[in-house]
Amino acid sequence: MKNLKKCMVLLLCILLITGCSNKKGTNGKGVNNTNSIEKVIDNQIANEDGKTETTESEKASSDVESNKDIEDTISGAENVRDTDETVDYDLTQMSSDMVYATVYQMMVTPEEYEGKTFRIDGNFYATYYEATKKYYFYCIIQDATACCAQGMEFIWDDGSHIYPDEYPEDNAEIVVEGTFETYREDGDENLYCRLSDAILQQKN
Repeated sequence: MKNLKKCMVLLLCILLITGCSNKKGTNGKGVNNTNSIEKVIDNQIANEDGKTETTESEKASSDVESNKDIEDTISGAENVRDTDETVDYDLTQMSSDMVYATVYQMMVTPEEYEGKTFRIDGNFYATYYEATKKYYFYCIIQDATACCAQGMEFIWDDGSHIYPDEYPEDNAEIVVEGTFETYREDGDENLYCRLSDAILQQKN
């Protein structure tokens, strides 16, 4: 049971990655929504307890199906390019499952997406990072059940817009379009992701 709970925690942490690094403390730079994490874990454990143990062959078959589903989802995300010539990936046209799969893939293999353009929609969120004395801005993408979230950092235009005067209020619905890039902060070994030179639009 303890091992199962650890696995669930690890899986949820992976899905909640908001940058490309695998070190995310509570220093204010990352964005996580963990309000319902324990509830999700407990529900998953309860579901597992109610299932009968599968045989090795059933487990192998299940793993194959799971991997195929992920590949199909990513493949579907690739095909979205054809629907809009102005961006490489338009996440606003994807289902929540495809959005999560695409963002997850961006974090796992960021080098494959460097220089690609993305359009995403979600809620605006700003956070202050004490170590760099700077504000960071995110588009928060909720999952279908609104219990978990992923955040994509962005830089509006050249970063010259004044916060908070020129920015939307927190939780305002926005659409962001920009170029995917990775970067590191001075003195920080973590690798972060963001959309640069972004166009920011607030939904009515």
